[in-house]
Amino acid sequence: MHYYVLEDQPIQQRRIQQIIGVCRLFDQPAQLLAALQADEDPKIILLDLDLHTVTDAGLSVAQMIRTFDSMSPIIIVSTHTELLAASYRYQIAALDFIDKSQADGQFQSRLRSALHAATNQLALHAKKTPEMVTLPSIRHHETVDVNEIIYIASNAGASHRVVIHCQQRQIDLRATMKAMAALSEQLIQIHAAYIVNRNKICCLDVKNHTVILQHQISLPYSKQHFKKLQTLLR
Repeated sequence: MHYYVLEDQPIQQRRIQQIIGVCRLFDQPAQLLAALQADEDPKIILLDLDLHTVTDAGLSVAQMIRTFDSMSPIIIVSTHTELLAASYRYQIAALDFIDKSQADGQFQSRLRSALHAATNQLALHAKKTPEMVTLPSIRHHETVDVNEIIYIASNAGASHRVVIHCQQRQIDLRATMKAMAALSEQLIQIHAAYIVNRNKICCLDVKNHTVILQHQISLPYSKQHFKKLQTLLR
């Protein structure tokens, strides 16, 4: 397992390194991003938010990471707990948000717990058997692994067109939502305009009538699909 740490304070670098052990330490975002893009192996990423006096710089770095790596767990380690809500708006799918101002014992316990969860998350992803399906496109026969699909949205600007939102790309094609939902049991319709991968659902926000997916993606669900979602998440 490879560990990457973005932290600009040497004292905090040593504190984290004492818990993790061997890891790659960075204090500049550009160097971290270059290293991550060059490493195709499983990795866990720890980010400080306040970098060189820019309070929320780490959130922007996390967003850039998600443009090329949607799977590696990101753990935020910061004293700026007031930015917890903002981390959801950035849609970076952070696994945990750990307060650095905690006493060493508490900090160590929280970080070890987060690292354990991150390792399990990567292990589960590695075990998934690909489920390849052929997309119902008239012009070409393209296959996609259902496990890579997060959700499918109807294209409001074009009749009978959908956009498939995958982990690393988007696919725009001519098809009906009914045909897309029939591709796999993993794909369930939650709204006239949305189909989601059931394995990407994190929870329901009943108050706002939305489904929360991985990467903090929020999509509306219609009343007719509410009971189905409730049953699915029991």
